[in-house]
Amino acid sequence: MDLPHEQRPQRGIAAAILGSLMTGFGGVFASLTYGMSGLVVTFWRIWVGALLLWVVSAVMGRRPSWATMRVSIGPAAFLTADFIFFFCALKLTSVVDVTVLGAMQPALVMLIARRMFHERLRPLDVVWVVVAMLGVTVAVLGPGTRSPHAFEGGCFAVAAMLMWTGYWLAGKRVRVTHDALEFTTSVLLLCAVMVAPVVLVSRQSIFTAHAGDWKWVVLVATIPSAGHLVLNYAQRFLAASISSAIGCLSPLVASAAAVPLLHQPLSLSQVLGLIIGVGAVSVIAATNRAPELVPPDTPVTA
Repeated sequence: MDLPHEQRPQRGIAAAILGSLMTGFGGVFASLTYGMSGLVVTFWRIWVGALLLWVVSAVMGRRPSWATMRVSIGPAAFLTADFIFFFCALKLTSVVDVTVLGAMQPALVMLIARRMFHERLRPLDVVWVVVAMLGVTVAVLGPGTRSPHAFEGGCFAVAAMLMWTGYWLAGKRVRVTHDALEFTTSVLLLCAVMVAPVVLVSRQSIFTAHAGDWKWVVLVATIPSAGHLVLNYAQRFLAASISSAIGCLSPLVASAAAVPLLHQPLSLSQVLGLIIGVGAVSVIAATNRAPELVPPDTPVTA
């Protein structure tokens, strides 16, 4: 049943927060797969997640249509590249560096969404975005745990952030007229098709792993995939720039979880940087509740 117009932004914000918290664990779980390369982790994260969503959609009688599959090709290409860059980055540098670099995404989304979706960028939003970027910079440059491959990992992380931005904006456009479950399932199924030849060309064995890696593979595929679905649900009811800003809660979750699980301590400057960055984008989310206007004759699906 459709929600009253005034309730949709609140439900969208709640869904975006929940989805961001769930996806925040993805990087930590992937980093615990010590016997797998970033590309192999990508393969299993996509294939297990796609299988999971296919089963759910089949049980609910909402398997993807060819029309949804067709419009999901572009978003799937962006997401496949994002997964590859992201998980490879995690194998080269710390979870904090990788996930916090992703917090730069709202700045790009706000700039591009203004042209794509005619979303207004208020002067106050610009101020908070700048504050968020400063916080991210402080967190990344802090004297925390460093890797000898931090520069290469950072490059992969930036590439992942750019690909995620492309996926976010392309997905927002598709979600105007397509169901969240069908769209998310379609994207992951297409990602599974796209990543397979990449793994084949790399000649890496997808079964090379430590015995304890598989439980983390299951977790990295299930919890973030569910979070991904919830985020796509939120996309229908929020402006792209606002849902993207709320998504910056993921670095907070990842950084906090990395301390006990990965023994990657945070310095005081990194803690302050994270608080400033995530706090700033949280203010953006809290002060922008107006949904994007959609033509009245557009079908509305949840």
